[in-house]
Amino acid sequence: MSEGISWAGMNEVPVLISYYMRGAPATGLPTRSGQADLKFALNAGHGEFPRMVIASGSHKEIIGDAILALNIAERYQTPTIHIIEKTLANAYSIVDVGELGLDTAKIERGKLEKDLSDYKRFKISEDGISPRAFLGQTRVFYTGDEHNAYGHIDESVTNRTDMYKKRLKKLETADNEIPQELRLKQFGDPAADAVILTWGSPSGVIEDTIEDLKKSGISIFAIQVKMFNPYPKALMQKLLAGKKQIIAIENNYNAQGAEVLTEKTGIMPTNYILKLNGRPIMREEFIDAMKAVLQKGEKTVILNGGA
Repeated sequence: MSEGISWAGMNEVPVLISYYMRGAPATGLPTRSGQADLKFALNAGHGEFPRMVIASGSHKEIIGDAILALNIAERYQTPTIHIIEKTLANAYSIVDVGELGLDTAKIERGKLEKDLSDYKRFKISEDGISPRAFLGQTRVFYTGDEHNAYGHIDESVTNRTDMYKKRLKKLETADNEIPQELRLKQFGDPAADAVILTWGSPSGVIEDTIEDLKKSGISIFAIQVKMFNPYPKALMQKLLAGKKQIIAIENNYNAQGAEVLTEKTGIMPTNYILKLNGRPIMREEFIDAMKAVLQKGEKTVILNGGA
């Protein structure tokens, strides 16, 4: 997988990878779930090249995010990884097709080259994106080597630098073009002093229980990160400004989603609620954990519910 992603990054191939995470390492928990591969998805493959990473938290989101991921892959001509945990992959739910907006969904192919008389597949451009032709329209050269605008191997110093910058420029372009509001989801009370930071499947139980916590006198704001690359840095900084408690809730030991937050913004969580046993976060254990953090001051709570 890693070698293929790196090859696609070098050749600017719009490939979409649906990544069903399970309990690891090694064979691990082959029938259970986990969230320990986020950093792998963000860094898989040798060398530096752009890749987009999207994480879904429900079946409804999976469908919409799959459309988004396909369009992003083609628009920016780069590998795109769509993270779907086994918790969601092995479950089912009833989704109202009318709520999905499939009738208005658009297919975005990105920049297409009309004049193929002197086709330069890797033509340098201001935004890093080269107009492309579809396979079969004209002759194209793809190798794993550094190449010039035509795709021919070229290891000259100037070409290497220009192509390196061209590829990475696409991530900057995507960051400028994709609205940051689409890269995360907010629910709960934005004025609350405490904010939950999560991603993927835990967002479901969090959203479902916020009203129950409110009845217990606990007001909460929650942020679900849906796109990790490019990361919604500016919006996250704005939403987290002045919050007294930032509680990371994830199904991995290191709170990898929170680590990405710290890497991108310098902001660190104050508390952690983590689950490692491969089972989804349960409603009651989540409520108890929130009370332990907010009312008893516990720094880290490890959940262990499930059969």
